[in-house]
Amino acid sequence: MVTASGMNAMGHVWMPTIRAHSGGDVFVERLASGLRERGWTVTIDWFDQRYEFVPGALSSRRPPQGTQIIHANAQSGYAFAGHGLPLIVTEHHFVLDPAYRSHKSALQHMYHRLVTGRAALRSMREASLVTTHSRFVARTVMDACPRVRPRIIPLWVDLERFSPSLPAPREGRPLRLLFVGNVSRRKGFDMVLALAGRLGADVEIRCTGGLRGVDHGDLPTNVVALGRLSDDELVQAYRDCDAALVPSRYEGFGYSALEAMACGRAVLGFACGSVEEIILDGEHGFLVPVNDIDGLEHRARQLLADAALLARLGAAGRYRAETLFTERLGVDAYIGAYADVLASHRRA
Repeated sequence: MVTASGMNAMGHVWMPTIRAHSGGDVFVERLASGLRERGWTVTIDWFDQRYEFVPGALSSRRPPQGTQIIHANAQSGYAFAGHGLPLIVTEHHFVLDPAYRSHKSALQHMYHRLVTGRAALRSMREASLVTTHSRFVARTVMDACPRVRPRIIPLWVDLERFSPSLPAPREGRPLRLLFVGNVSRRKGFDMVLALAGRLGADVEIRCTGGLRGVDHGDLPTNVVALGRLSDDELVQAYRDCDAALVPSRYEGFGYSALEAMACGRAVLGFACGSVEEIILDGEHGFLVPVNDIDGLEHRARQLLADAALLARLGAAGRYRAETLFTERLGVDAYIGAYADVLASHRRA
């Protein structure tokens, strides 16, 4: 249990969370930090990942004394609905979206259909309010649950930590791209290898985030595995690259695109899901149709040939991050959501 209180606390939020070692964990930590800075009391209870299989087993866990709001992930939220308190459920990525089916194995699909997807549907139906991070995810939720009207609150990054630096001089070195993700087809790791093969010595693609199961000795010489990085190391990796490579085929939000923008780096990737809500093609980077490796190569060569273009796209991306994806906007929106559900709860 992790608890922190502020002087003259505005309210007490309990965040019971199954640790998934994913962007969902990052969301909880960033939201809790922002709330505490505004005087809220936040208690985070982290539960082992095995509870993903049986989230209902968490129903016996009691909220801390003084809790006014429960805020949980959709995959486990229903387990905390029986305490007579307002329940906010956040859906990061609705796994039963039919468009997601082609990006996962038959075993994953069965697991999502029988376990996590079923839990998410129940949680969203029992919640006082459902939030999502993008219009894309909100649409997938409403298609499955027509009575649910999610509130869309975009994610954010720490703009002081994720901040620009001058790029390394380009003379005599290849275009340096950074891929943050795992080796799944959904994240497009196969496209990382394909692009590396096409561009050869003209590109160096650095990878971090989870290359488990990949023999690093089998990687092309222009693909470099950085391993798992700390937050500070990740910021430096963005600063050391010329652009971020985001070839995801399906994305609920796209933290890596936003983190790259905050660091003043252009983004090169596929126009899919919520990525199109973060990046405007031609303004903050280049987005090509999903699976268009020819288009990806063409845009990469444009970036390779034009340092001024890279700088312009990166600067525009930083401005967009500062304007639309700030902690102040995100945390204030959640405080507004908490106020709304508390008011409704008092009237009930």
